[in-house]
Amino acid sequence: GFNSFHVIWKDKNNRIHKEPLNPYSITFKQGIQHVQHNLQRRSHFISGADELINFECKFDKCKPEISSKMNDSDILLHDIYKYLHHYPIIQVHWEIDYYFMVPYKRTICIERNNLPKSVPFQDIVISLNQKTKFNPLLYECDLHKLKMIGDTIHVKKLLHEVIKNDYLCDLIICQHINNKKEEKKFYDNIKQQINYNEKDENGELILNDKILTILNELKILYHDDIHKQMGYPLQLHYIRAILLYCGKSCN
Repeated sequence: GFNSFHVIWKDKNNRIHKEPLNPYSITFKQGIQHVQHNLQRRSHFISGADELINFECKFDKCKPEISSKMNDSDILLHDIYKYLHHYPIIQVHWEIDYYFMVPYKRTICIERNNLPKSVPFQDIVISLNQKTKFNPLLYECDLHKLKMIGDTIHVKKLLHEVIKNDYLCDLIICQHINNKKEEKKFYDNIKQQINYNEKDENGELILNDKILTILNELKILYHDDIHKQMGYPLQLHYIRAILLYCGKSCN
């Protein structure tokens, strides 16, 4: 039966996959399209990258080797492989180069243009600066509180590290000051307002979004429709790290 006819292909992680195809009703072109569809669907569920950039069959590396003209014809797989020993109980190897990307419509812009001065955390119950005592008898529905406590600690530690390495300018709306003395005074004043202590790595920072304007970018990305549809998988400090890496001088 045709279920004995398999096309074998290897993904970028060297995992081997088998595609059963009916050689009596499927052309080579349809077989390639079938593999492309399965790769596209798989890539979508793994990483969301399902926009095709390149998909090319390396005909000279196929086993057995086949003519590149096959891609432009409607020849059946049966007519290509019927001369092989033990056909149709055979396995053939196709070499395919492919690349997918996440569509631009599902990417998030991290430009800091026209950001509002303050955006409330609509879905976050515990504020970033509220100290919450740990309750060992939490209900299961309260587990999100633990997550928020942990997120806040990581956010403060990350900001502390950025400020310690003299990149406070990446966290605020910078003001161009020519005088070095005035510039130092400006930054020292901000550090005092947010309760920055270089030796306190556990982070007793005050997360004031009117001063640390990067917090507004974090809030916008956290509540983005795409992140919501994904089930809010990224913790706050992960989003913060991405923001700093992609668009700031401290990267």
